[in-house]
Amino acid sequence: MDQGANGVKMDQIEAASTGGNRKAVLSLHRRYAYPNACKFGLTLTNNLPYKITNIAFRFVAYTKADIANQEVTRNFFEIDPANRQYREIEFSGIKCDGIGYVQVTDPGRCAMGELTRFSSQPGDCIAQVYVAETPYVKLLQK
Repeated sequence: MDQGANGVKMDQIEAASTGGNRKAVLSLHRRYAYPNACKFGLTLTNNLPYKITNIAFRFVAYTKADIANQEVTRNFFEIDPANRQYREIEFSGIKCDGIGYVQVTDPGRCAMGELTRFSSQPGDCIAQVYVAETPYVKLLQK
């Protein structure tokens, strides 16, 4: 883990881009440990045979005592097949080592293939996504 001049510790691995048998792959592969916050870098790789016009993910950080701490929603847009996109999520008021796990869900907002923002329900979108394992935090897909 590298420590910057401002006390931020950054660690990263290569983003996962395969898995899940022809699904899109969500990879959490970068972690920034701040004195009172934790930021993660995520990449969504489109292994689907169609464009991901839009997909939203909801990330909830749980403490080691299994208490929901904070919720963050991130969207990914306009990802053609075989392409990828990077986004970051930040949980303030909790250190990285205070996070027991991060739950990943979808609020039912996506446009890809047969799914549109009018036809998709919570759970429909994330069913098309493989959430890769990461050494930084346990990710629970629901």
